[in-house]
Amino acid sequence: MLLLLPCLLGGCGLLSRQRDAYVDLAAAGQLKDPAQRNAALATLRGAEPLIPAVWLASAQAAATPEEGLALVERGLSFLPQSPDLLVARMAVLAQLGRRDDEVAAARSAMAADAPTELRAEALWFLVDGLLAKGLAGEAEAEVVRMRGLPFSRPEMAATTWARVALAHELAGHGADADRTLDASLDLGAAGLMGLRRASLVSSDSQAGAHALVERALARQPEHPDLQLYLLVDRMTAGDIAGAAAALEQLPPELPDRLVSQREALHARILLLQGQTEAGLDVLRARLDEEPGDAFALGVLLEAWHVRHVPEAAEMTHWLRAARRRVWDPALAAEIQATLLQLEQQAPAAAPEPRP
Repeated sequence: MLLLLPCLLGGCGLLSRQRDAYVDLAAAGQLKDPAQRNAALATLRGAEPLIPAVWLASAQAAATPEEGLALVERGLSFLPQSPDLLVARMAVLAQLGRRDDEVAAARSAMAADAPTELRAEALWFLVDGLLAKGLAGEAEAEVVRMRGLPFSRPEMAATTWARVALAHELAGHGADADRTLDASLDLGAAGLMGLRRASLVSSDSQAGAHALVERALARQPEHPDLQLYLLVDRMTAGDIAGAAAALEQLPPELPDRLVSQREALHARILLLQGQTEAGLDVLRARLDEEPGDAFALGVLLEAWHVRHVPEAAEMTHWLRAARRRVWDPALAAEIQATLLQLEQQAPAAAPEPRP
């Protein structure tokens, strides 16, 4: 037993040193001055090159994606099997538009004896790179492999199927587009959110996604997620009457996960129609039930910044009730910024908020 003591002590020393490194890393992240932050991170990289988080933080703080990629590559020279660094490499290559390198990096990660989570991420970037290169057929074959991975997430496959469907649609392969969108819908509605994001690249993509969803709705006329997708499309295009008609056509009994979206869309349509008080009443009812409802809060914030309704005291009331219940960082930041603006504008004695 005594023979193990030096090893144990050495291990304790290593753990203590790593703990100190994470403390130093957190402190470096708090530094506002970029030069000071980068100097602190450079010191950490020299002292603890075997901690992936040090390289990831350094890459994130880099001035350009190219500098970030160089730091990730340097980290991989010390930690060639680090899943986090391998994923970071693929992400930065995608950001830089280096699609051939993205595909090669993804295939390299797939060839390694990697954990399932890394293989799933690698497949995601492989599909992303192949689609960017216009190789929808090859991308489709990789999505099939994704569902064969143990513990893989259905929503990831659903999203990639939807992106493949859009690529087929834009290439004029309607039958393949319909087939692969149905494969996405078979795994749930998450793919439609991915389709929405992919459609924002261009007007052609938006039109292609809209046509895809219209044909899918003809095949599945009662699918509420497809109906909501087209409702949002009409609203985005400025067709408020069409959006209102689509809202009326929604099934009265929606899945719980869609109720919040429906109520927010209802409120926004009313506001756009000039029915301000009716729209605010829909938001009030929803926020009374769930103060942290992200969809309702998004419409409320838009109403305040664009139309300056409701009154400041009521707006403050709703945002204060929501701020500790919101998990989306961007929404939380917007709530905090709006509250600060409201507090700066508030009179000395604000009226009681509307119940």
